[in-house]
Amino acid sequence: MGNQRARSQAEIKDRRQEIINACDTLYTNLGYDAVNLKEISKMTSITRTAIYTYYKTKEEIFLDILKQEYLNWQNELELGFEKIKTGNKEEYCHFLTDSLVKQEKLLKLLSEHFDSIENNSCSEKLCEYKKNIRPLFLTLSQGTKKVFPDSSDRAAEHFRLFFFASIGALYGMTHPTEKQIAAMQATNFYKKLNFPELFYEHTLLIARNL
Repeated sequence: MGNQRARSQAEIKDRRQEIINACDTLYTNLGYDAVNLKEISKMTSITRTAIYTYYKTKEEIFLDILKQEYLNWQNELELGFEKIKTGNKEEYCHFLTDSLVKQEKLLKLLSEHFDSIENNSCSEKLCEYKKNIRPLFLTLSQGTKKVFPDSSDRAAEHFRLFFFASIGALYGMTHPTEKQIAAMQATNFYKKLNFPELFYEHTLLIARNL
């Protein structure tokens, strides 16, 4: 394809994935701030101008990376729900925590850059993203009802809301920057926190009404 315009849906899909892969590699190796469309174009067969055909900002590319990470997590949740014993809250919360801890890229993006990614993406891309990740939320809701068939719809919905709302906050709390650590140490306020332990305890707490 080179720098020729992609015409078929397959070519468009391949080019999008090429851009996503380059963005992902830059982020993994150099960090979020080092990612820009110019650097992405250097790693692909696509010119910077052509990239604008698919994405207007780097944040729109990160939306697709988030989507991939969410759907990878969904696949793991679906497999795990088949093995969990009905009504066992400890096992259920351990499973959710263990599955989430494996999603390190998702956790970092949600805790550090979520607002920037959403605010700097166009409404059309954002709506498409929300639609595409909806199956993950449905999977958790359905899995919760499967494990706790006697729980009310209201209790299951509250669990889902509190569960997702706490992910970025608790990860960020347990992974402060060096500057934040130094400031807390200077005021004798620093205590090293363990994300898996804290998230499990939180999840068990919000599961009490299931």
